[in-house]
Amino acid sequence: MAESTSKRLKPTDPEEATVVEDRISNLPDSLLCHILSFLTTKEAVLTSILSSRWTTLWTLVPKLDFDSDDFSETFFSDEEEQSPNHEDQWNNNNRYHFTFAHIVSRVWALRDRSRNNANPIKHFRLDWQFDSDPIYVDTWIRTAITPDLEELDLCIRHPKPFNFPSTLFNYAKSLVVLKLNGKIVLNPPSSFGFPSLKTIFLVGVRFANGNTFSKLLSSCPVLQNLYLQTYIRDRDSYFKVIVPTLKTLQLVFLRYRDYKLEINAPALEYLYCSGCSIEDILLGNLSNLNEANVAVDHDANKDYGKKIRDFIGALSNVKSLHLVSRLTECLCYATETDLPMFHNLACLSIHIGSILWDVLPHLLHRAPNLAVLVFNSENGERYNFDEEYTSIIERMFYGDVPICISSHVQTFNFEEFKGSTYELEFVGHILKTARFLKTMTVSSARMNSEEKVRVLKELLMLPRESRTCQIAFL
Repeated sequence: MAESTSKRLKPTDPEEATVVEDRISNLPDSLLCHILSFLTTKEAVLTSILSSRWTTLWTLVPKLDFDSDDFSETFFSDEEEQSPNHEDQWNNNNRYHFTFAHIVSRVWALRDRSRNNANPIKHFRLDWQFDSDPIYVDTWIRTAITPDLEELDLCIRHPKPFNFPSTLFNYAKSLVVLKLNGKIVLNPPSSFGFPSLKTIFLVGVRFANGNTFSKLLSSCPVLQNLYLQTYIRDRDSYFKVIVPTLKTLQLVFLRYRDYKLEINAPALEYLYCSGCSIEDILLGNLSNLNEANVAVDHDANKDYGKKIRDFIGALSNVKSLHLVSRLTECLCYATETDLPMFHNLACLSIHIGSILWDVLPHLLHRAPNLAVLVFNSENGERYNFDEEYTSIIERMFYGDVPICISSHVQTFNFEEFKGSTYELEFVGHILKTARFLKTMTVSSARMNSEEKVRVLKELLMLPRESRTCQIAFL
């Protein structure tokens, strides 16, 4: 291809000549590199075949993004060595066999040679799903970790644990995002800090000792987002999340062991917690919390009265609350006076469990400003107490109807609806008492189309207090 940045088209009329300017190639390096930064490294390198203008432009991009799924066993000829992803000539006879490790190493070498490290990496992502080689991984990470690195995203699959290079803790002072996925062992030195780190995403990561996790968090003075998914391997583990700047927290514990979890985050806005035991959680200052999605377990032989009060009390300021059936079963230990007032609660989503109908009146009376109510009965098929539950529902709506139902609820969704007597009874009472209800959506994945039509006809025949309410059955 010609080296000129413009291309002359052959005119149909000899007296007319049209010159089409290659405006993209004439853009400054900084803007072109910004555009290339939205591509994977493989895609960015492929632009080197466009013209001499683009041959080494990809080496200016301060980002390397490697995914082993993007590369199969690759072959290059002698002439292709300068362009490690020159796909147009893969059918040549004189070829070498290149693995994923060879390709990544070659890209590093070409980049360093072309620009002599004048443009340090700011974003480095490596996703090596099968047969990852810890020697290569260690070398690439050590090369990527500089004072200029802002984002590190590492996902590796290897049978043995990989000890993360200590250089991360000593030199990555500009790091903003840290994502680690796999059997990666973190063992930080006694003194370190991440003054710019705002997001930590850890999946399957292992900690060298019991206080490594807490030490990591305490070294991040501006941390805002934390995601942790881990197996509890050691007994008496203590996870402390005491971060004044934290805004979003997602915790997923995949194996129950003897451990403790303490959360104290006054700036926290979103909390997701799964796989925890109610007796192992200590919730501190969560005064700014807007949304909580909690799935905690419990021992049916223990009384959690005070523990429930403390746990639910810490969530009393939320605007949106999602409770799974395990937690609603825990709530059976609390009376209405044990529950706090949820003055700010506008959306309540609950999974139906065996105790839900006993607890529900208490919850609704303590949430006077509720506008959205969502039920999910995916686990309800284990229980067949139509008569008992119908009696509870009738008592709830016979006397003091919760003020949120009569005066505030505008949206009601019933998911995994099965058409039982008590479910129809509850839906009927909602329609009959919710004066400001605008939409009612009932959905069921297990009913065939004929059953859905039958149930929808029953729903449409029920009297409605709200004249504007629309009913949909999905």
